[in-house]
Amino acid sequence: MKALFFDVDGTLLDEKTHRIPESALSAIRRTRELGNKVFINSGRTSGMLKKIQGLVDVDGFLCGCGTELIYNGSPVYYYKLSREMKEQLKQVSDKYGMLLYLEGRDGWHCQPSQELLDRHPIFREYYTYMDAFIRSENGLDASDYDSDYEISKFCVHSDDGLGNEKGESWASHNPSDVEGFIKDFSGMFHIIDRGKGFYENVPKGHGKGNAVDRMLNYLGLTRDEAYGFGDSTNDIEMFKACGNNIAMGKHAPELEAFDPFITKRVEEDGIAYAMKELGLL
Repeated sequence: MKALFFDVDGTLLDEKTHRIPESALSAIRRTRELGNKVFINSGRTSGMLKKIQGLVDVDGFLCGCGTELIYNGSPVYYYKLSREMKEQLKQVSDKYGMLLYLEGRDGWHCQPSQELLDRHPIFREYYTYMDAFIRSENGLDASDYDSDYEISKFCVHSDDGLGNEKGESWASHNPSDVEGFIKDFSGMFHIIDRGKGFYENVPKGHGKGNAVDRMLNYLGLTRDEAYGFGDSTNDIEMFKACGNNIAMGKHAPELEAFDPFITKRVEEDGIAYAMKELGLL
């Protein structure tokens, strides 16, 4: 028996169509019929994976960079941040000039102040895009921003003060205090630089690799029986934990340090191609 761990965005899910290719769905069905276990291993929390759960049948979900593990519909592990930490995080936006996304098992929260949006016009674009995307994925937590919901991790967007990707800029620039943010939170969180001013923040002791380790231990499997499929820098820890790694045709160059099998792109049936080549079908 082998255990296969799939990242979602850019790996299993085509980021242009927001669909899982039929070839990947067929390959996953076949490998499960052969007795292998298939898991979604995502930075998204379970509340942000609702749409994915309806698109593909798998054996379990490793959610929120390892803060929640689910196997055969039953909980295996769960970690939440304290209420005090959640309240402290709410100060991040105004203190460091960052757009804050709180993520939990019930979904995603973002409520930028008018002052933040006025000082950082680029955040209007980020917020509009992210809010629309999360809503399309059924991942929005409808509870009030100041209510007693649980969160397990968070993300931030920073502003370099140079303008947006279209080359537009503004007369008043207020760069985010990224250095101050990292200094104050790096002791408590793994701060993953996802590029373009986007940072994913995972509680210490957690991560995609930690999630793989926990699930392998739960199943009684070794790292040599684990296959990690990914494309971005937040898959690095998963690649460290798996004995066999597959990087999508379009991938972060940092993943090549693990000598992965490089497959085709998502939209080119990269998942099915890799599984066939590696004898998983």
